[in-house]
Amino acid sequence: MTNRKVARKYNLALYFTALERKSVEEVKRDLVDIKKSIEGSKELSNFILTPVISAEKKTKVFEAMFSGKVNELTLRFLVYLCEKNRINLLYDITDDFASLVNEKQGVVLAKVKTAIEITDGEKKALTDKLRLFTGKEIQATYSVDPAIKGGFIASVDDKIIDASILRQLELLKEKFLMGSINN
Repeated sequence: MTNRKVARKYNLALYFTALERKSVEEVKRDLVDIKKSIEGSKELSNFILTPVISAEKKTKVFEAMFSGKVNELTLRFLVYLCEKNRINLLYDITDDFASLVNEKQGVVLAKVKTAIEITDGEKKALTDKLRLFTGKEIQATYSVDPAIKGGFIASVDDKIIDASILRQLELLKEKFLMGSINN
């Protein structure tokens, strides 16, 4: 079984427990912050992955690091992972939890590239169009890529919506080439 599958099993248990306690968003924020801590600290990452450090030592370190800084459920979950010698899965768990929450809440992540910076009103209008297109709630992140010349490229779920000027020019070029081949 891959780490992602195991992480999902732990996340499902954590998600439903957090749901009962009405603390899903708080746990989600905690895990996002913990993921950033792991990514930002080679020492923490090595500490988590080192098998020779005892579960008791890891438990004490996590309690010292996060006690009073994260939701009680999050802390108890970290301690549980230490006790079961599964703390090595923490990065995969933190990476997957937000995806699980979004899945359960019907939220889809969208990455949108535009040729120029667009206004908040334009972002909202584009997000609304994507919501209509997918039938799901959209959580969009926007970036600028001048290479697309105009329009936008949106990546939603496994779909790419390419409404860029660059793509339209490519399609036009293909039509001209096909026309010249037919003559």
